[in-house]
Amino acid sequence: MQEKPETNTNGIKDVDLDRITSEGWLKGSDSKKKTSLRIKVFTMCVTLVAVTILIYALLGVTQFRRFASLITESGKEQDELVSKTTTEMMRDMSAGNFQKYVETDAKVIDGEFWTMKHDMELLATEVQNILQDPSKYGEYDIHEPSMKDKGKLTGQLLFSRTADRNDEKMMSNIRKLAGLQNAMSLIVEKNDAMYDCIISVPEGTSILMDSNPEQKVTENGSIRPFDADRRPWYVGAILNKDTTFAPTNYDYYNDSMETMIGVPVYVNGDLAAVCGASRTLSNLEDMIEGMSLNDGSFICLVNETGNIMYSQRDKGELAIDDDNRGSLLNSSNLELVDFIGNALGGNRGIENLTIDNEPVFLAYAPLETVGWTLILGISEEALEQPSRELVAKVDTVLQGTVDSTRTMARQAQIIIILVAVVLIILATASSLRHAGRLVKPITELRNAGMRFIEREGVDLDRAPDYFGQLELYTGDEIEDLWVTMQDLEINVVTSVRSLKRVTAEKERIDTELGVATKIQSDMLPKIFPAFPERNEFDLYSTMNPAKEVGGDFYDFFLIDDDHLALVMADVSGKGVPAALFMVIAKTIIKNVALSGKYNGPGEILYDVNNKLCEGNEESMFVTVWLGILTISTGHIVSASGGHEYPALCHKGGRFELVKDKHGPGLGMFEEVNFEEWEGDMQKGDMLFLYTDGVPEATNAEEELFGEERMIAALDEGRNEESLERILSIVRKRVDEFVGEAPQFDDLTMTIFSYKGQDE
Repeated sequence: MQEKPETNTNGIKDVDLDRITSEGWLKGSDSKKKTSLRIKVFTMCVTLVAVTILIYALLGVTQFRRFASLITESGKEQDELVSKTTTEMMRDMSAGNFQKYVETDAKVIDGEFWTMKHDMELLATEVQNILQDPSKYGEYDIHEPSMKDKGKLTGQLLFSRTADRNDEKMMSNIRKLAGLQNAMSLIVEKNDAMYDCIISVPEGTSILMDSNPEQKVTENGSIRPFDADRRPWYVGAILNKDTTFAPTNYDYYNDSMETMIGVPVYVNGDLAAVCGASRTLSNLEDMIEGMSLNDGSFICLVNETGNIMYSQRDKGELAIDDDNRGSLLNSSNLELVDFIGNALGGNRGIENLTIDNEPVFLAYAPLETVGWTLILGISEEALEQPSRELVAKVDTVLQGTVDSTRTMARQAQIIIILVAVVLIILATASSLRHAGRLVKPITELRNAGMRFIEREGVDLDRAPDYFGQLELYTGDEIEDLWVTMQDLEINVVTSVRSLKRVTAEKERIDTELGVATKIQSDMLPKIFPAFPERNEFDLYSTMNPAKEVGGDFYDFFLIDDDHLALVMADVSGKGVPAALFMVIAKTIIKNVALSGKYNGPGEILYDVNNKLCEGNEESMFVTVWLGILTISTGHIVSASGGHEYPALCHKGGRFELVKDKHGPGLGMFEEVNFEEWEGDMQKGDMLFLYTDGVPEATNAEEELFGEERMIAALDEGRNEESLERILSIVRKRVDEFVGEAPQFDDLTMTIFSYKGQDE
């Protein structure tokens, strides 16, 4: 099928000049005998007028009389139908738009709470890692609040009234947790609404990060105590044993209202700490105020217990005042009680009910992270006002049409006979005269275009010189065509020049990305079999980046004749920055492993981690699994820096995850010790290494592929003779699960098979 020509910004369609000239559109065709356009116009006009006069004379009067009667009757029916249909459509459309608006606003507000929860749970994970094995981490300075830090975002050491400051074990743990001050500072800085960030231990000591250290110092210079265990966020996190958003409360040190979150940290089943953060209620109110429609609508925010957190109503059942402080679930308005109960159930929709003796529409959507509900209300009268105005305008237009039609029908009956006679007399002379006048400017425009295309070639820069010599002020479509052609000339010149620049820039970027992709691909081993001279083992690896360049990488190399190193790693982030960090990490890991200075992968990762921390101002990190196999015995020793668990399959068995001990990602903390895992591989055993792009592959329903599906795919291909075939089965199952959803993360896999030495 022939494609339609594209249209530029002025509504002029782009055409292919080469095709026009080659197919003869401008020159015409010599295969048929030509007839003058003037003769055609003259013939058409005479014929049209003659036929029109006959029909007009015979049927005109009768039809106009009948038409006048019909238009009156149909106008009434049309008025009723349009009024009814328009009212229903406008009401449904307004309600639908109202619902979409509240759902969008709810997602925006919920996103703020989700970010708050996500950041605090990440912080809690780091706290758990430190308290689970404090010996791996160094100690850092942390001081009590000082007036000299007034207005600065700083970490502060606070004690409760019952805290024992001489408890050396507690203070040692606090100094180790002080290493998270930078992370706490980033959490507060990147979120304008975040007020502070806290880590509290049960012994009564807390690390607080905020910009108001002066509030903790009394007038006489003493430090105010901080009883974290009495705060709702701390108590709620312990009672629920999970992340908890506390009810709105006053700040511990001032009168501002705030919403806080608490995340408990358990070590060996015992409470080790509680991480908390707060955001001011005033910031939340400012955000909601910016969402107001300013058209008589109002917004309410209701928490999980039915209490109003915010309302734009000054009075009434949905206002916050002295007469309405309790939960809306206890309201005397049963319609409102049912509505709030349905809304707090996580549902969304729009309902029509009576509030303060006035019919209103209330649209609602959940804030899933905190269990709250956002309500957007508007009176029934305001919602239907546009439809009433439109119906009134339609009525006016229809009535005017009916009146005009009746007048025109009466006039037409008188004029029709006179027009018929005049048309017959003037038809021939008028057609002949106007045919010549109509064709003349078209001929001139054609000749100018032919001179431009045929004599000078398609020289776009000189186009205005040719067409600008004409002055076709005809006052009709020919003048429009003349103006359009001049606009087309300017647009063609501009478009061609812009296209050249854009094309050149795009080709340069594509070339550079292609080179980057080629460089990254060449850095990874991709010739298989990798060690054709060694029959004790076999392996195969693949890497599919989510962008042109990625942050995942794998590696394998012989440390000596009897030791093989296997590496699987995932750099934080995507694209070119991750690829650059990947090059650095891969090079350092291999150089350190081949240096011969270290015994085992734990010591190797220790040194690599310290090197990556040097000058890492962008706070990038890489998760790494490093294993060293003794080829002659099948004994393998590994260490993990925050990477995925490997999957091991013994001969004749199924794949199972190896729950080795994890350390943090490399590049995050200096001086971190990495514990080692040891095991033995027998002939026929296989080891599967991968990055999180495999289990975290997500389909359109936002479901994860998961470790169970991954293990099932590995078991499906474990009996395949080709290692490449096993990885292709896993990739196929991932693609089937993801479907049309985009790939958000790199997919990197290595399969290793141990065959042992020949007997």
